[in-house]
Amino acid sequence: MHKREPPSGEESSRSNSPSLYPERPAKRTRLSFSNGWPESNDETIKVHIIQAKLDASTISELFFLIERQRAEQLAASSSLKRMFELRNDPLEADVIVTAVRMRKRLERHVSWDLAQQKALVLPQWLRNSVKQGYPAPCADYAALRELHGETEENCPDEECGTSLPCASTPQSRATSAIVGPLQAPVPPNLKYTAHYSCARACPLVCINQDLIEELEVIRRSRELEGLDRNALSYERGIAAIKSYPKRVTPETFHEVTTLPYLGEKLCFKVNEFIKTGTIPEAREIATSERYRALAAITTVYGIGPATARTLYDKGVRTIEHLESYYDVSSDGDASNLDTFDAVTPNGRPIPQQDPPDLPIKVALALRKDFEIKIPRAEVEEMHDVVMRELFAIQPGCKSMIVGGYRRGKLESNDVDIVICPPKAEDIDEVKGLCAKLVKCLHDKALVTNVMHLSGFHTHDPFRLRNFDSLEKALTVFVLPPDGKRKRVHRRLDLIFALPESYWTAIIGWTGSKMFQRDLRLWAKVEKGMKFDSSGLNRRYDSKLFYPKSEKDVFDILGLDWVDPTLRNADA
Repeated sequence: MHKREPPSGEESSRSNSPSLYPERPAKRTRLSFSNGWPESNDETIKVHIIQAKLDASTISELFFLIERQRAEQLAASSSLKRMFELRNDPLEADVIVTAVRMRKRLERHVSWDLAQQKALVLPQWLRNSVKQGYPAPCADYAALRELHGETEENCPDEECGTSLPCASTPQSRATSAIVGPLQAPVPPNLKYTAHYSCARACPLVCINQDLIEELEVIRRSRELEGLDRNALSYERGIAAIKSYPKRVTPETFHEVTTLPYLGEKLCFKVNEFIKTGTIPEAREIATSERYRALAAITTVYGIGPATARTLYDKGVRTIEHLESYYDVSSDGDASNLDTFDAVTPNGRPIPQQDPPDLPIKVALALRKDFEIKIPRAEVEEMHDVVMRELFAIQPGCKSMIVGGYRRGKLESNDVDIVICPPKAEDIDEVKGLCAKLVKCLHDKALVTNVMHLSGFHTHDPFRLRNFDSLEKALTVFVLPPDGKRKRVHRRLDLIFALPESYWTAIIGWTGSKMFQRDLRLWAKVEKGMKFDSSGLNRRYDSKLFYPKSEKDVFDILGLDWVDPTLRNADA
């Protein structure tokens, strides 16, 4: 793979001989910070990124974070100096960012002597440092356990302590607000006037996010009441406004009215927001008892709008009412509510009770854990644990974390991992691999509950069946105990795709919902094709296509590439 050179930092003639490295200082000079920023250029934090184990999009993201942070500082005030600066040479760096977690592999890129003189941190350290406006404590992001002490000692920001963030200052809060979530640059070929959201750039948080949140209340209300067509109209309008790169004002209102899917009613509500800063209908809905009850009930995994309306009609108004209705205690223990008590050797689950109710019971029992957002570092740790167990069963599998994590969310509600087994001559060779992994994780108390488990099926180009050619396990997962933290239950979805459908599965499970809806619509209307997570085929003769990369899917569909962080077409 071609490695992109960092945009800044000079070349140097470095020798790999350990004897040429400077001796490790007895005590590192403490940097002086004002409002969370280095006061002089000499105190700029120099960062070297080891590209091994990082995919191209992650490398681009990390470089972009530093570039954007520097540009925003310079734009904010000429007196501000750079906080981070990229270095090609690890010898010149204060911090080395790496996804490598083993000493032997690390020594392919830097010597062990040098590694002991630097702070070696995971990529999340850079993301969080840029987000919060000041350097995060390195010890919390140490890449290698055996270098935890050295990483803590060599961290260029000792003022912050080891686990708590520095006190927030006006400057750091302002910078954090500017930086926002992870996002790639918007390429000029993606036009906000495009008819399909899969051909537009939709950031996770847009410049008109306050307007989006008002419209989302109305859209959500329509969805909760079963008015799906009306809800879809709002969903499409929201996606169009999210792509609009300017602030909606009286001066830009006329241009906004020309955006796709903004009809007369929606434009009226946008105009109300411009005049008052709110939408009266949205405020009325948000304070109504019915909306608040239905919205609260549907936060429980397994309960959709139709079930919520039925429960409401029976008198259920709160989560506490739900717990009473389903006879569930919110004590964080769902061990007696396993959807499947065991998985047989042939991979088939053994149902113990009526499956439709069990996901709801488990979600209620664990709702306090499920309400806690999952930081990106923990998402990555969960992925590492799962893949380590999978490699013991089936070496050679590849995987990718998808969902909101891949779209740039700093915190996730659940974790989705798409996994591809090695190329097999016969599908029977990889059938049941998902069930084997789930059983292994369950035996080691890493998976506590299984909400759903399905197996591979032959691809059905006519979509005559209600299942696809993916193996899926929707589970409840906990990280192994380390004696330092409480075991928190997390929702983990494992999706196994055959090599020919790996990239369509990645796109399909990355989201967002509106992006995927328009991608399917584009394939059907514009290209005469069928697209979903399990495959891509031509409609008139059912010819299957086998993309070899994610971009290959876009190319086959005749679409410009849209970075995952720009696929957030939902509110």
